[in-house]
Amino acid sequence: MTDFNDYENIEQEIRPPDNPVRERLIDYKYNYNYNDFNNHYDYDNIELEMAINESIKEQEEQEKKQLEILEKTRTRIDAFKDVLFKIKKISMLDNKILKMYNIIEPIIDSYCECKIDFYECDNIMYNEIFGSLKTIRISETELELFKKLFII
Repeated sequence: MTDFNDYENIEQEIRPPDNPVRERLIDYKYNYNYNDFNNHYDYDNIELEMAINESIKEQEEQEKKQLEILEKTRTRIDAFKDVLFKIKKISMLDNKILKMYNIIEPIIDSYCECKIDFYECDNIMYNEIFGSLKTIRISETELELFKKLFII
């Protein structure tokens, strides 16, 4: 059994609570005053502001690159749209053209999506593609598109 005196001794050993500490929160958007804080906080705030500015610049650069890729994609799609339509129409009547269309269509899609800038092929495939293209009435500029895309 414990004695009443033991409880009094235990209460005397308990330390008093700490004094309350008042902290001031910083509003980064407004009321940004360096004079209210010591140098340590100034350095942290400047570092934070620099990190935020750097992050904003990186995001703007990424958006700019995405817009450039989007514009490049639109240009490539517009360039090949008409000639692919012609080839598709003719391929419904000619099996040789259909075979060639099935080969070049995914390559052109990859090119239009900016995944590739050119496609290297062997002499046999190159001759087959351009031999088939010569049988189709396509303009010289459309033929040049294929020459830029398909190389030996």
